[in-house]
Amino acid sequence: MNKGSENRTQRVSPKKINITSENIKTQLRQSQQQYVHQILNNDITFCSGPAGTSKTYTACYVALKLLSEKKIKNVILCKPIQEAGEKLGFLPGDIKDKIDPYMQSYLSNMSKIIGPALTEKLVESEVIQFKPLAFMRGDTYDDALMILDEAQNATFKQLMLFVTRMGKDSKVIVTGDVSQYDIAKNNIGLEAFTELMMGIRGVGHHKFTNKDIVRAKILQDVVDRYDRWKLDNEK
Repeated sequence: MNKGSENRTQRVSPKKINITSENIKTQLRQSQQQYVHQILNNDITFCSGPAGTSKTYTACYVALKLLSEKKIKNVILCKPIQEAGEKLGFLPGDIKDKIDPYMQSYLSNMSKIIGPALTEKLVESEVIQFKPLAFMRGDTYDDALMILDEAQNATFKQLMLFVTRMGKDSKVIVTGDVSQYDIAKNNIGLEAFTELMMGIRGVGHHKFTNKDIVRAKILQDVVDRYDRWKLDNEK
């Protein structure tokens, strides 16, 4: 992709993929419903909280819900590809091969909601698209829900780059957990960027807590213990 091109509007017409509300099988807890409310009633929604609180799962649910209601045409999925110190250039294969491992969490969550077969069809038809953050410059996404996960690994400027890819009739979701980062701490932009955006009409924020963890029950105790350790060691 040519990074030098300007304002490339991305609008892929969905092929005849029949996704309806009947395909979406999930039950949401109260905290998840509050998160959904924020997304549906804002243009840009930030979501923070510890691992296991369904930040990504709920965002995927909303994406599929909006697709089934024909309110969007595409879902744009993104992550900062800096986790564990890996860089795209050192990974084997073409760009698709390089980014696929980073997007599996999205596919896993969507498969839980609508099944793997329908998820695969949506990806193959490019209704669902994966975009590395570094390759989005110059693009504009209309009629889309854009999701940036693991945003604690994005810098302030990268977050601005992502949000400003938003086009006509689109929504943006940015999720992250600032306690789990893979970049230098002073490069983390999520908290500062969220704070800067709050107060703008159409921008919302939802915060999950340790009590909202939906994975193994013991994880609540693990996260609580880690948070206390982190607090003690940062004094």
